[in-house]
Order: sequence, then C-alpha cells, then structure tokens
Amino acid sequence: MRIRVKYFSALRDITGKIAEELDVPDDYTLGELVDWFFKTYPKALAYRDDVIFLVNGRNATENYLLREGDEVAIMPPVSGGGGLISGEIDIGKEVEDIIARTAPRGAGGVVIFVGFVKGRVGDAEVGELDYEAYEPYASQKIAEIEQWARSVDGVLDARIYHRVGALKPGDHTIYVMVAGINRDVSFSVARQALERVKHEVPIFKLERRNDGDYWVVGDGRRIKKA
Repeated sequence: MRIRVKYFSALRDITGKIAEELDVPDDYTLGELVDWFFKTYPKALAYRDDVIFLVNGRNATENYLLREGDEVAIMPPVSGGGGLISGEIDIGKEVEDIIARTAPRGAGGVVIFVGFVKGRVGDAEVGELDYEAYEPYASQKIAEIEQWARSVDGVLDARIYHRVGALKPGDHTIYVMVAGINRDVSFSVARQALERVKHEVPIFKLERRNDGDYWVVGDGRRIKKA
C-alpha cells in the first residue's frame, strides 16, 4: 500500500524534501515508520526525543496500523501556536468584550500578553518571520489549551490567537488573554497557556535575517540550507 509522509521546518532541510510517498506492507505500523525515518535520515536523531508524528492530523500510538492513503506528518519540536488568524486583532475591542462578559461574574482584571516579531536576535537584524501551521491539528490544540485555561478554578475567560504568514519586525504574532477572580490565577494561567502554545501547537517559524535564514526549532535555531 502507499502512504504519504510530510516534513516540516528543519526536517525539510534534513530530508531534502517537503513530502514523499512510500510503498509499505499492509501490516506496517507507525512504529516501523518511525524506525525507518531515523535510519533513513540519521541527522534527525538530534531531535529523537521531541519529534512529533501525526497520522491524518491526529496523535497515534506506535502500534497503529497504517492504512492506504494515510498521511503522516513528521515535525520537530514546535515553536508557537494559537487560534489562527491572518491579521492583527482589535485588542481594545477584545478586552472590552471580556470585561463586559466577566465583570458581572466576579472578574476584576484581564492579563494580556502580546508577542511581536523581534527586529534583532543577538547581532543579527531580522527582516521577516514566516509562520507555517499544520492544520487542522494546530487549531484543535489551541481549542484544547483554551478549554483547559477556562476550566481552571477562578478563570472566567481565556482567549488565544496566533497569526500565520510572513510578518515584519513589530508585527503582532500572538495574543493570550485571561480574566480571573484575582491576579494570581490570571497571571499563572496566562503564563502556562503561553508555554503550552509554544511547545504543543504545530506552528513553525522561519527567521529571515541579514546573516541567513534560520528555522526556529523549540528554543533553538538551525540555519536553513540554501
């Protein structure tokens, strides 16, 4: 049978491919594909403990039996995420809506985090940051994190947005907003939600700088091959 394998971020440089189709036996498991991948592309072993394998946009165990036409996405540690949007949001409007909805229920403040593109990393100047998401899994993970945040005792509303596409220095990238019954819970949940977005949602960054293009992989960077 035939399956399709897609690669993201730095794994595209390691494999030299965006995707490839494989002919595999009918009883081929995801675990066998994982072994094949690392044997075929040993440079990917640098990410062995953190590489993510998704089948048709969903998590699967290594015992999963692959089927004809399955798509397996293979990606390195993620570097961002959120409710996906193409442009900046009206922060004032969002905040006023949160206040109107939560003040009658006991909220007394909103914690807001707004991330934006850096114009400089070390001694290098950043000209552009390209964000690419793997859908629909990215949106599903964002909904999961938002649901978690809203379920925390004391939180009355939580919203997460993340832009995709090519962004310039100063452009907004991510918004995390949490309203709670006190500042302790609001700050704590906002921080945890931001960290979960950063490490769990499959959004990938390509940093275009005056000293070259770099994939942002987890908390590190890897130069993109020409």
